Amino acid sequence: MVSSIALMLAMAGYFEPWGKDTDLLPKQEEILFITPPAREDPLSTLSEMLISLHQNHISPTTGPRSNFRPTSSKYMRLAIRRHGFFRGFAMGLDRLLRENDDPWCYHTVTIGETRYKFDPTISY
Repeated sequence: MVSSIALMLAMAGYFEPWGKDTDLLPKQEEILFITPPAREDPLSTLSEMLISLHQNHISPTTGPRSNFRPTSSKYMRLAIRRHGFFRGFAMGLDRLLRENDDPWCYHTVTIGETRYKFDPTISY
């Protein structure tokens, strides 16, 4: 009886914790830098090497251009580590297709004085 009344009075949608429960939310910096271990399959190893080449040699010469945090190369590396090569590569390509200056209606993060689109690789 009580649970049916609570369901009728409950508000629809997702609401982040508030009050004393806000400390249960992970900080955005903690979400950004959780790095799982590298996978051992050959495609993942090859992609790790290519992404490292891009991050260490190509990106420093062209400068930072990503509107997202984590950056698109970091995102693809995390997606491949978390979800395997095929799904992670598809997630990375999807992310690259959304890499533009269009307005972002989802979560954002401010680093310094620059506002970035926040899109972590946490996907189920």
